[in-house]
Amino acid sequence: MASATKREKGLFSSKAFDSRIKSANTQGSEKALGYFFGPCLVYMAYYAIAGTYLTQFYTDVLGVTGAFLTMMPVFSKIFDAITNIVMGRIIDKTHTRQGKARPWILISGILMAICGILLYTVPRASMQVQLVWIVVSYNLFFAFAFTIYNMSHTLMVPLSTRNTKQRDGLAMLTSTGTSMLPGLLVTIILPIMIKTIGVGAAAQGAWITVMSVLSILAIPATLLEYYFTKERVTEDMMAAGEDTKKDTVSFLQQMKVCFSDPYWLIVIGFNIVYQIMNYLSTNSMIYYSNWVVANSVDGGTGMQVLINAIGQAPLGLGIFILCPLVGKFGKRMVTMFGFGIGAIGSLLVLLTPGNVPLLLLGLVIKSFGALPTYCMAAMLAEALDHIEWGSGYRADGFSASVMSIIITVSAGIGQSIILGGISAFGYIPPSSTAEIITQPAAMQTFFNWCFVGIPMIGYTIGSLLMLRYDVEEKIPQISADIAARHKAEAEARGEVYVSPEEKARMEQEENERIAEEKRIEELKNKCAKKGLSFETEEAKYQQKLADKKAKEEAKAAKKKKK
Repeated sequence: MASATKREKGLFSSKAFDSRIKSANTQGSEKALGYFFGPCLVYMAYYAIAGTYLTQFYTDVLGVTGAFLTMMPVFSKIFDAITNIVMGRIIDKTHTRQGKARPWILISGILMAICGILLYTVPRASMQVQLVWIVVSYNLFFAFAFTIYNMSHTLMVPLSTRNTKQRDGLAMLTSTGTSMLPGLLVTIILPIMIKTIGVGAAAQGAWITVMSVLSILAIPATLLEYYFTKERVTEDMMAAGEDTKKDTVSFLQQMKVCFSDPYWLIVIGFNIVYQIMNYLSTNSMIYYSNWVVANSVDGGTGMQVLINAIGQAPLGLGIFILCPLVGKFGKRMVTMFGFGIGAIGSLLVLLTPGNVPLLLLGLVIKSFGALPTYCMAAMLAEALDHIEWGSGYRADGFSASVMSIIITVSAGIGQSIILGGISAFGYIPPSSTAEIITQPAAMQTFFNWCFVGIPMIGYTIGSLLMLRYDVEEKIPQISADIAARHKAEAEARGEVYVSPEEKARMEQEENERIAEEKRIEELKNKCAKKGLSFETEEAKYQQKLADKKAKEEAKAAKKKKK
């Protein structure tokens, strides 16, 4: 009782902060607002202010290059790694009625908005002052504000529900909202805006205005994600009396059990490869368009729009393509073959640099192959379930720290690789968007390999890793064993334990009962108004239900025979 009382104190004990999602089952508003639109807006702002265009702002607006800018992202990520570990422990020790991750999503919104603006408000002063501002603002955004959001967001799918079907749907939906779709939108809209606001020192004011507006998107975005998500796994563990147990699980214990779990290592291993290759591909795309396919910023703008509108089109419809495939063949097989297709598409583009028809064809093939990346959040959730099944406790905090470190450190590595290549191979910065420049051949080759060469290698590695990922078929038994353990622990304390599945079933039955009562009431009112016989109309309705059921059974039987 003491721990429960402790949790009810503080800011997040107010009902004003309660989730708008009350159901034990995932809801339509939860999927649309909490797992799609909210994260989509956050990552639209992130890709715009902290991705490709931040690199272009440094090189083409501020005119900063050289060893300092090349190495700064890597050294900054060392500090970032420390803050990730600290934040992971803070999340693990967070106990509120709103859960342990959701409160930090809410807090992160205002922090990302402020720190995102600071990235671009570099003062017009000496180079030394500008470099100090860049270092401080860079670390405030990546190591502080975005770390808080990214770690808490990473845990939302694993903590959403133990229902694997519902969880898989949330994972694919949120992956669509956070990875491919925001990048697709940003790289279609922003190139046109950049062409308008221009490059060079005189354009900095316009850049500040545009990026400030985009940074502020983080606030309404995190409000949506906070109020339309629900930590059912956390609530389940609290009901089973395991909420205080996590305090005894050190990061060292979590680290040990994670590094001894083969499925966790597979998921984390591919995420490392994917984040680096994705950052290189996404952030080199603007340079590839401008200087490999075209020879100016103006010329590359239309190509960027074309690449994303046509070459990346399959990613926008990914969830509609992926769900039925995963349902029929499973995540493992779809991912294995999908990544193989992605590697083939990347190879086609790599071998034909600047050939627009083959470029677009190769990118369409590559995009279809990239669809299984939408499953990675669900795979992490399965790995965490496997860890809980084997050890008796979850490793959410450590895993969130590792995932956040991977994302932020990979961004630093990728940015340093691109900036290092720009410095090493003789990049010629444009003085205006219309200036015609022929970049050195080595520079063009470098951009080509960053854009599709490294992703080709990454997809091949991912496909091979899936050969060892066989936990998916074990999940039903794992979930049953965990539920049985929670039931035994609750009964040992003299409490009645209701499993998440039973809660969902009871809720569904109650909803159906209420809906049926309402239907009958409405039918009676209709019959009274029109002078109809309720018994006759009810018999007609029941006959329709019986006919529909008979058709479904006949269809199922016919399908079974085939």
